[in-house]
Order: sequence, then C-alpha cells, then structure tokens
Amino acid sequence: MRRFLLVAVAALMLVAVAIRPAQATEQNPNPASAFGWGMAAVGTNLGYIPAKFLYAVGGSLVSLIAWGVSAGNSDVALGILQPALSGTWVVTPEMLKGDAPILYVGPSYEPHDSP
Repeated sequence: MRRFLLVAVAALMLVAVAIRPAQATEQNPNPASAFGWGMAAVGTNLGYIPAKFLYAVGGSLVSLIAWGVSAGNSDVALGILQPALSGTWVVTPEMLKGDAPILYVGPSYEPHDSP
C-alpha cells in the first residue's frame, strides 16, 4: 500500500509539472510557482477528498433516514442529499489562490412545484 501511495504521488508530481496553464505568461510567470501551487493542491486534496467523501456518505445516510421518517417525501430527502453530494470535490490551485471558491457544502435544493 505504501508503495502504491508513493507511485501515485510521484505520478501526480509529473502531471503537475507537465501540464501548463492556458495563461502561463500572465498568471504564472514562474514555473516553480505553478509547481508549488500544484503541489499545495495535491497536499490539500489528500485530506479534503476523504473528508468530503465522508460528508457525502453521512449526508446520504441522513437523507435516507429523513426520507423514511417523512413517509417518502423526496423533497425532504433531496434537501439533505443535494448539498451533501454537490459542491467542490477537488481543490485546484486557482481555489487556493482565491481565484475560485471552494464550496464544501453545495447549493440548497429547491423543490419544483408539480402542476
């Protein structure tokens, strides 16, 4: 398992170096800076993705319980499920720089009126 983790981190480092941003000259004039932000994003995701996954699983379970308690009212269940499953799943360098928002909890569910 440890070997797999080391290979995965090495592969991510190679990908971060190989990918060039579209506006490399204006936003990231220094390749070392781009690499640093990429590695910061990888490091952040090592904790963020498992935390988001656990939040989504917990929200799914609570949503299932709420659906059962509310006698099958899907609006109640979706009101819990949608914010838990949507939102940001992967943190990017732009998010760490403050150029894009990190939405741990997704947007609220708005029920549709039936005709």
